[in-house]
Amino acid sequence: ERILPMWDWVGGRYSLWSAVGLPIVAAIGESGFKELLAGAAAVDDHFRREPLGRNLPVLVALLGIWQRNVAGLPSHAVVPYDERLKSLPEYLQQLDMESNGKSVGAAGEPLARATGPLIWGGIGTNAQHAFFQWLHQGSDVVPVDFIAVRDPDHDYREHHRQLIANLLAQATALMRGRNLAETREALRTQGVTGAELEHRAAHSCFAGNRPSNLIMLERLSPRALGNLLALYEHKVFVQSWIWGINAFDQWGVELGKTLASSIEPQLDQGPGGDDDPTLDHWIEWLRR
Repeated sequence: ERILPMWDWVGGRYSLWSAVGLPIVAAIGESGFKELLAGAAAVDDHFRREPLGRNLPVLVALLGIWQRNVAGLPSHAVVPYDERLKSLPEYLQQLDMESNGKSVGAAGEPLARATGPLIWGGIGTNAQHAFFQWLHQGSDVVPVDFIAVRDPDHDYREHHRQLIANLLAQATALMRGRNLAETREALRTQGVTGAELEHRAAHSCFAGNRPSNLIMLERLSPRALGNLLALYEHKVFVQSWIWGINAFDQWGVELGKTLASSIEPQLDQGPGGDDDPTLDHWIEWLRR
């Protein structure tokens, strides 16, 4: 009595707008869910009607194409500066990587260029103390989407002001970097001199010129969340069209599902003669 049947034609992706969104209705109410839909519909309409030069999903998609195929950057980080968006990088992993993680075109031909990048990220307050060092001074350049909310839904205004200041500072530092002369001067103002200054300066300067986008929401309302998710959906679609791939299948994942159906009985019955000694080893180990 507590299981809600779902039609088999309801897709696993792009589906929070559909019957899959029932838990959202339960959480935020019918009016909130309608606002979520309205926010997505507004971006749908923008994408459909605006000229390419002012079309936000198209512009964001073209930036990604440039970074992937011209600059040769294989990954893209998503860093929200709002705890309520902590699951967004994971959501976008499925949206982007399951859609555009393809090396074969829509007509079945091998593609000669790179397609969807690795999508990863995390909450900004945590990320600054985890992987931002790598973003700033690592040997790989990674484009970053910074996402923030101007007006918080809490009373800690001073904390929020510091949060936004950190976001802007990190984005600025990625862009500007700091050359050796600037680093030396900064260390001198801290009283560092001589060999210690030169040693620290060598470790504290970096080139900058690392790209990022800043997406700033006025508030994290259901409508604004609908805007944001639809923006990324249309971005992924535009990129799939440019790359000539079908964003709406996932045949690579299907192979694993097929193999799982034959492996599961072997966990009870023993190896099934697949001529795969590694698989047989682990099945035997699990059966001990």
